[in-house]
Amino acid sequence: MRLLAHACREPRGYNAEMAAASRSITDSPWFWAYLFGTAALVALALAGPKFAARQAQIEREFQGRERAAQNLGGQEPSLPMSTTGQTLITLRPLFIGMAILTTAAWCLYWWSWRRSQPATSEPATP
Repeated sequence: MRLLAHACREPRGYNAEMAAASRSITDSPWFWAYLFGTAALVALALAGPKFAARQAQIEREFQGRERAAQNLGGQEPSLPMSTTGQTLITLRPLFIGMAILTTAAWCLYWWSWRRSQPATSEPATP
């Protein structure tokens, strides 16, 4: 009879009686997405000036060839040459995209962390 009662109980894992251990902050993939997103934003900020100088040089080379072709065709070049602060291609889309992804990762991490916390019941005050 005892064996039958034992068999009718709901199945449980071998460690069902163990208390649930609190999860580490590094167990969440959203934490890592936030951390690497932040590192990417810092890397973009540090590499930005060097990228701007190189991009301006590349654009000036292209614009120089375009101006030479316009001069050969008898046209007056109308576009200004690129400078370090004023280029056609910038890192702004990468900054915006990484900022959105990093913010979303932080929000999702915070939301999942709040859901995993046990509900605290405070006594009602009259």
